[in-house]
Amino acid sequence: MSAIAPSVLLEQVKSTASWALDGQTGFRAALDGLATDPPPDSPVYFRGLLAAHFTTVATFVPTDVDARIRHHAFVDLDEPALAVACEAVDEAAGWDVTLVSARVVHVASPLGGDGRGLSGHRGEWLAVRAGALGRAVAIGARDLADRLRAAIDEELAFEHALLGELARGDELDLLRAATTVAHNLGDLSRVVEAWPALEGLAELRAIYMRLGHAPSARFGDRFARAGALNKAEMADENHRFLALRKARGLRRSRDLLLPIGPFFDAWGATVATHPALDARDRAEVVAALLAVHEGRPTERGCLRALAALEARTPGGLRSFSEDLPARLRKTLSAGPVRDALKTPLATFEARMRKRAQSHFPR
Repeated sequence: MSAIAPSVLLEQVKSTASWALDGQTGFRAALDGLATDPPPDSPVYFRGLLAAHFTTVATFVPTDVDARIRHHAFVDLDEPALAVACEAVDEAAGWDVTLVSARVVHVASPLGGDGRGLSGHRGEWLAVRAGALGRAVAIGARDLADRLRAAIDEELAFEHALLGELARGDELDLLRAATTVAHNLGDLSRVVEAWPALEGLAELRAIYMRLGHAPSARFGDRFARAGALNKAEMADENHRFLALRKARGLRRSRDLLLPIGPFFDAWGATVATHPALDARDRAEVVAALLAVHEGRPTERGCLRALAALEARTPGGLRSFSEDLPARLRKTLSAGPVRDALKTPLATFEARMRKRAQSHFPR
C-alpha cells in the first residue's frame, strides 16, 4: 500500500477541518510534523497519520488512513520501533476528542471521570492497538503484547460497565452508547479477523472477535444486546451521510459537526442560525438532507434536522424552494417529510425511549 504524501494528507485535514488547526494541542503538534515531509517509515509520519485520523474521522470527509494505522504501519516494525509506535497511540488516545467530534456520549458518573466520555474514537484506538498487538505477538514482543492487551481489556471493561449503568439511566443516552459501542466492537473485530494465522493469535482472536454479536463467557449478553439494539434502531441512523459532503459550508466550524443520529434536532437548529452559514449554504444543507431521505426513506435523523430547520427559519423550509431542484421540491412536499415536520420533539423522543426499553427492559 503506497503512502499518502505528508503534504497531501495535511491538505486533506485543512479541507475538511481547518478550524481544528487553531490553538496549541497535541494533535496539532503531530499534524505540524507532517509539514516537515517525514519519510513514511518514520515515527513522525505515523504520529501524523494518527493525528489526521483523529481530527477528521468524525467530520464529513474523513482521511482514508484506516488500513495504514491499523495494519500496514506495523508490518515491518521490530520491537523497539513497535514500542515507539505504541507510545504514539497512547498519546493519541489521550487527546481531547470533544475538540473534533460531536459524537460523544457524556456520562455524569465516575465511569466518565476522564472527561472524554464515550466516543467512536475509542474504537479507533481499540483497532489500532489490535493491529499493534498482532505484530507484537508475531515477533514475540511479550511485554508489549501484555501492555496492549491490558489497554484493550481496560477499554472493553469501561464500555461494558458504562452500558450497564446507562441501562438504568436515560434511554436516549443508552441508544447513543449502544451504537457507539457496537461501532467500537466492530472496529476491534475487523482488525482481529485480519490477523495472520499464527498459533499465538488463535486464543486472542477467539476472545476479541464478534463481541457484539453473541453472548460470551466474559461479558455475558450485554454487548450482544447493544449490538442488537444498534442493528434494529441505530445503524441506519449513523451511516456516512455522503450527501452532506456537497454542503461544503458545514466544514467551516466545529459547531456544525453531525452528532449521533437520529438525534439531529439541536444540530438542525444550529444550522438554521449559525453565523458561518448564509441562506445559500442552508439551502445546500436542506437539499442534502432531502437527498438522504430519498436514498434512505426509513432514516429518521435527517427528518428531525429538517423539522428543526422548519421551526427556526423565517418562512420555514419553503423559503429554500427556489434553490432546490424540482425533484427535491416534490420530496419536500411529500407525506413522510410533512408528517415529520409536524411531529413534536417530545413525541419523537418518547418513541425512541420505548425502542431502547424493548432491548434493555428495566
